[in-house]
Amino acid sequence: MTARQFLNGVLTLLVGALLLGCSPKATEDGDSQTNWLEACREDSKCASGTKCLCGVCTRSCSAASTCSNALQGSCVRANEAGAIAQCGGSPPPAPGLCLPRCDAENPCGKGQACVAGTCSPLPVASVEVNVDIETRHQDLVGFGASVAYGEGQITAHPQQASLYQAIFADLGLDLLRFRNRFAHAGDDDLTTAGELVAAGNATSGRALGIFLSSWSPPPALKANSALLCSGNVQTCTLAKTNGVFDYAGLADHWLASLAAYAKVGLVPDYVGIQNNPNWIPSSAETLEACRFLPAEGTVSVPVGPTTVKVTYPGLAEAQTATLAAFSTLANRPKLLAPETSDFGSVADYLPSLDPAKTDALAHQLYGVNPAAVDLDALAAMGKLVSQYGRPVFVTEMQADGFGTALMIHYATVVEGAAAYLQAALTGPVSGPLTNTQALVGIDQATFRLQDPYHAMRHFAGHTDPGWTRIEAAAANSGLLVSAWLSPSGQDLTLVLINTRTVELSAQLKLPGEWSTSDVTRSVFSGVERSTALGALSGQGVLRMPPESVVTVALSR
Repeated sequence: MTARQFLNGVLTLLVGALLLGCSPKATEDGDSQTNWLEACREDSKCASGTKCLCGVCTRSCSAASTCSNALQGSCVRANEAGAIAQCGGSPPPAPGLCLPRCDAENPCGKGQACVAGTCSPLPVASVEVNVDIETRHQDLVGFGASVAYGEGQITAHPQQASLYQAIFADLGLDLLRFRNRFAHAGDDDLTTAGELVAAGNATSGRALGIFLSSWSPPPALKANSALLCSGNVQTCTLAKTNGVFDYAGLADHWLASLAAYAKVGLVPDYVGIQNNPNWIPSSAETLEACRFLPAEGTVSVPVGPTTVKVTYPGLAEAQTATLAAFSTLANRPKLLAPETSDFGSVADYLPSLDPAKTDALAHQLYGVNPAAVDLDALAAMGKLVSQYGRPVFVTEMQADGFGTALMIHYATVVEGAAAYLQAALTGPVSGPLTNTQALVGIDQATFRLQDPYHAMRHFAGHTDPGWTRIEAAAANSGLLVSAWLSPSGQDLTLVLINTRTVELSAQLKLPGEWSTSDVTRSVFSGVERSTALGALSGQGVLRMPPESVVTVALSR
């Protein structure tokens, strides 16, 4: 044998050894693992010794040795984010799954993506998402919630610092809406409102947008001499002085309210003269309210088995008087109206509202089923508002987690809303007033981040006021998409919602080059909530389980 032949033989052996060492055909008890970590739908597609678990050929495990010898993976426990992510947002049907772990220094193999720290087969894309960075829509004012009756419970909570962190930093809340309780006897200590604004600004590192709306004028300005109404349709409205509705008294009340709130550090950006002016509580309810027509007039209302004619004050007249009082201020707050309980009633008030006196059109979305929204009517409302030349705000709505995500999407994309606020920032976690649709469930000792919190976080956590919605769509797929671009153009956030009952695989067609990306997912049909899945795969493909919401935040 010549020296050259000897050298060639050695090289051949070395190459063969290297190939064996790198091959996925490592064996244990003679089992070939050629189909290890491949996508599957049934066990027959997997190699001997593995099963099709959560759509991947692998093994169930409860100890590391089950995975390390044969599969060269790790036993990823059932409660770990990687195992849950592989199983479409639900816990796996085993104590653990054999999966390779991954990070920036230990990437996954070809055809795989690193998802929540574990390697997962890349799915075949079934939906294409297109983003048009040149087609721009409304500028964002922000996402927020009403504090209403929860101020003191928040500011006095024993886990105050953690609560503030969760609300203002982690959630990314932009807006706080307060109920005007100046001159409400027994509930007129406004210091908690100022404390909450200060805490929000400090925790978030920026000035929050502040809304201040009236649930009811004080008793002295009410025809029934009380904050609360209960079916009293004739007197649940503004009081009269010498036979004339006391618009001047209401204006003075608002001027005094602003001065009182300023003393505690709350200076509102927007003021709403009356929340739900089109609504009076039924006789089965006892709530704060005050009825206003679009303009002062007389209407027929049911009283028992008959109807009576009742004269109500006009929101237009109240607005004119209040703005006249505000003219003495160096910096007056912006005025929003009409804050009706539904979006359809806005059209009734619009002809009476002077665009020069109204800075934003606001409404709520009560009576709307998130799963069956009249999208044509909502789009028509958006067109009507655009003709008025003012931004539209949704100042109250509440639904479960997935429903909240749907309503935010429809409000911002279909109607073109610039602001969306959940009806309740906090709510009780137990007792007769339990509110699972509040963003945060709270009691005297603890608090809980509820499903609507995670839904709003997908939008609020990766956008800021001043960002612009740009065109994005996945046509005829059941996948809802919204896209938001920062003022600098250096940051882009996409929020995708799978409305179907089957999993979708979405491939993003992104404009330009993006250097970093972060993917976050919640699966409301499972247990996964606000889970950081890691960077977007090089192919731009995302798994979207049923009733899931995915946020992709990109930067140049």
